[in-house]
Amino acid sequence: MLKRQRKTVELTSLLDLLFVMIFLSLLQTKNPPAKAEPQVTQKPKEETPVEVKAAEAKPKTATILPVTAIFHFYGVNNNPDQPVGTYAMNGTFDKKSGELALGGVSWISRPEGYDMVPLKGRINGAANTFTGKIDFQDCEQFTLKRKSKIPGSEIAGEWTGSYVCFQGETGLTLTIQ
Repeated sequence: MLKRQRKTVELTSLLDLLFVMIFLSLLQTKNPPAKAEPQVTQKPKEETPVEVKAAEAKPKTATILPVTAIFHFYGVNNNPDQPVGTYAMNGTFDKKSGELALGGVSWISRPEGYDMVPLKGRINGAANTFTGKIDFQDCEQFTLKRKSKIPGSEIAGEWTGSYVCFQGETGLTLTIQ
């Protein structure tokens, strides 16, 4: 048993020595860094000024903007027994077409048995009405009117109205930030 361990130790030592020798050999054959050649400085050429047209100077503005909102639902006169709930939403607004698409992100206050619903619709040209359809089981349409403006974007503000899902007509205040 001693002889077997000794041969293993000798073989391992020989392999280590071989790797060290190969490493040193590679280091010696490595090309030295190239010598920096002196740079010849030339007098810069005089350039004629370039005229920039006003149309070229305008930065392009994005037509699709990110949007955050708070969705707050509650009972209405003809359906007063609805619970109250609130959740955060994210989405996009296409300035060109007026399309706004929002999806639920996180609950702020969740009543039992309720899920977040996505809103997808169009804001009219005057930016005072937002109508569309809710793509969720047993849901239909929504209609919101802008009640106030807040700084942020051309659609930022408080929008109120209602939507219809399985529970019937439900009040909605959407605060777009």
